[in-house]
Amino acid sequence: MNTGKQGEEVVAQWLISCGGKILHHRWRWRSGEIDLIGIESDVLLFIEVKTRNRSNWDADGLLAITPQKQAKILTTAELFLAKYPHLADYPCRFDVAIVRYQPMRQSIVGTPLHAMTVPTGERLLLIDYIAGAFDRS
Repeated sequence: MNTGKQGEEVVAQWLISCGGKILHHRWRWRSGEIDLIGIESDVLLFIEVKTRNRSNWDADGLLAITPQKQAKILTTAELFLAKYPHLADYPCRFDVAIVRYQPMRQSIVGTPLHAMTVPTGERLLLIDYIAGAFDRS
């Protein structure tokens, strides 16, 4: 399993532990992809997961959520709702999850929302979950 998929799994586990439900992992249509699609408290969630190591250059992935990336996610979400019209009445939210990948020997800074150790011995830490990170405007 690659690092991106592992990061998505950490977020999925956390969302489920908070009472949410995952509907799709890596939903793809045409040239777009949404990492996780879930439901929590009757809100449909479109979640972009950014997994980075501790020494990254893009603010743990936040700088990668450009206006172009947001537009692609929004378009893909619209295609998802067209394919699954029974979900179109749910209010939608676009969230971003930040996961840090680090060796066990490094100390954890702060308190992660969720953590997972992978078979290679590294850990994945959900360090931030930004609900409503962007919207349809």
